[in-house]
Amino acid sequence: MKKVFVRGRAITCSLGQDIERIVSSVREKRVSPEHLPLSFGGTDYTRPYYRIRRENETFTDLSSEEYFYDVLNTTVGRALDDAGLSPAERKDCALFFGSTAIDIPLYENKYREAGPESGPIFSEESPGYGKIADTVARAFGLRGPCFTFTTACTSTANAMIHAAAMIRCGMIRRALVAGYDLYNDLGFFGFESLILITPGPYRPFDRNRKGIIMGEGCGAVVLDPKRGGSPFRILGGANLCDTNNVTTHDEEGPIIEKVIMQALKNSGLRPGEISAVKAHATGTVYNDRTEANGMKRAFGADMPPVTGIKPYIGHTVGAAGATELILVTECAARGFFPATPGFEELDEELGIAPLVEHMPFGRGSIMLNYFGFGGNCTSMVVANGD
Repeated sequence: MKKVFVRGRAITCSLGQDIERIVSSVREKRVSPEHLPLSFGGTDYTRPYYRIRRENETFTDLSSEEYFYDVLNTTVGRALDDAGLSPAERKDCALFFGSTAIDIPLYENKYREAGPESGPIFSEESPGYGKIADTVARAFGLRGPCFTFTTACTSTANAMIHAAAMIRCGMIRRALVAGYDLYNDLGFFGFESLILITPGPYRPFDRNRKGIIMGEGCGAVVLDPKRGGSPFRILGGANLCDTNNVTTHDEEGPIIEKVIMQALKNSGLRPGEISAVKAHATGTVYNDRTEANGMKRAFGADMPPVTGIKPYIGHTVGAAGATELILVTECAARGFFPATPGFEELDEELGIAPLVEHMPFGRGSIMLNYFGFGGNCTSMVVANGD
């Protein structure tokens, strides 16, 4: 079976675009969401949000279709350049695209431009879920198969493990995996209406946690049997769906335990061989409890160090599979596993105390977990070195 390396990578998030600067910000535990002004029932207030930041931004309309594709194509282009793919290698490259919102930001912008007389916001017929992936493939000459994943917060993580499995089995030669989600009213106000957005600060697993802080993000990685700039490779992963509830998981965590154990089996590892866990760690009361129970069932006495990294870049929803992978592995490649900003007080019910200081990291295996709205569960294992 072929090994699958992260040959190229690029990220655009609230910490910027330059990987060295992003890692430096994480090392300094720099957390800087902006606050969006809101008004409801005659009351004015704000909610924190992590907006993408790009140097020398030339766009004034950040909701336009031109901006949407510029962020995506710029990030993808940097990942392909980082991988050093030749024109011939690009032709053989498959594309896996993951997103929660997909093109909803574009629909909302068209609706705002047309005005309320245009009718319902989703009255326009969609050209199909594959439009964005097809647009990117044409722009960069990628002639392999294109796939689009939209499974909430697990979207790009699922794209990653499927791409790696297809390379490993010889179904495709290499793959570009891109995860992307921009601000949209439907997502933001949907979470706000469910009282899931915290006024701040972000406190995953903390006794006083009050919810998520959403964020924009675009991450792209090139997976290939050939080693590239990153020392990490994908060992394996698993995906299961918890059908306990339409929107949530069984809070005892049986499916989370099962997907973790299946990911370990597919990676050829035992629980005690995991060096660290990047938890999903949304910061909501229910989700953190469910994830903690699932991890305790899976690891027992072999519980590795755990961290939640959403306080650095926000919850980038469908893009998290790529953005969080890049953030964690790039820090680990530079000798440290990132701590969890905002955690202060242990929740005895959870029994999980994430890292509050960066942990030295050399060689080892990292588990990355993603547990999405609607019950989708994904676990992936990466390792540096051979």
